[in-house]
Amino acid sequence: MKNFIFLYEGGDPDWHANASAEDMQVQMQKWEEWMTMLSEKGQLVSGGDPLHYEGTRLNASGLATDIAASEFKDLVSGYSVVSAKDKQDAIEIAKTCPIFFDDKITVQIREVMNME
Repeated sequence: MKNFIFLYEGGDPDWHANASAEDMQVQMQKWEEWMTMLSEKGQLVSGGDPLHYEGTRLNASGLATDIAASEFKDLVSGYSVVSAKDKQDAIEIAKTCPIFFDDKITVQIREVMNME
């Protein structure tokens, strides 16, 4: 088995502030069910975490710049790590992810290199 990181890109930076308590509860339940299912199958390495939309980009010369609102669609807003047989298996797992409640979100699927 190989590990794959799912990088969640985009979304609404104000969703948590604007969502109703009921909507938030529904989404959290979907995430809990998804992670439980993956865990029972031995596919969950790390549930990950959501990330704040505010951020800073640092380049090699030491220049730090704030991430602009116009870049939100490309901004990584969270991650999870799963175990899968291969990339196609990881894609099938990603298709079941509850992140797709927002059709503006994409998932970048990247194999984690084993450095041993």
